[in-house]
Amino acid sequence: MDFDRHWESVFAPGTARTYEAGQPMILKGNQKGNVLRVLEGWALVTDPHADGSSTFLELRGRGQLLGETSVLSGEPCNANVTAVCRTVVRSVAGDRFLAAATAHREVQMGMILHAQELHRTANVRAGLRRFGVVCGLSRLLLDLARTAGAPLVAGIPQKVLAEALGVTPRTLHDAVAELVGRGAVSARWPVIDIKDEAVLRELARSEE
Repeated sequence: MDFDRHWESVFAPGTARTYEAGQPMILKGNQKGNVLRVLEGWALVTDPHADGSSTFLELRGRGQLLGETSVLSGEPCNANVTAVCRTVVRSVAGDRFLAAATAHREVQMGMILHAQELHRTANVRAGLRRFGVVCGLSRLLLDLARTAGAPLVAGIPQKVLAEALGVTPRTLHDAVAELVGRGAVSARWPVIDIKDEAVLRELARSEE
């Protein structure tokens, strides 16, 4: 089964919605509601704390789902989701999503594999802080470009990329400048173009 096409058919009758940068998309503690599928843009997933701070969890982009865990588990949403830039989604009611997800065994298996892939991606992105900044940034850009389906990362501000890596925006700026100097990328914020994937992959493997 082509799961991308399956989800496209599930979400096709849904409602299209656009979120502007900084606009909340899902709040932690909300009861299960709609499931969102990202069509374009990026969503920042964080765990908020009582003191007003938050922990970076994940960036989700094109083709990825938001709110599905709450619907599948029946539990309240376990994270905040905020639009990083202008982000377009298609939304369907949780009941419709649940029916589509559980109608066929192939779909159930696909959902399990999809969840595993999201967890893998989240672990990759959350684990980048153990690497040096240039190595971690190279890994992050390759991962985000794979999600975007294009050799570029567009719409994510320096502040958000810095948060993902656990560094200051200034440190991130210096790391990007090094990648530019090596010919791996070009940068005109908020767009980073991957110019030489081989160089970027070499830098990503530099601390293995």
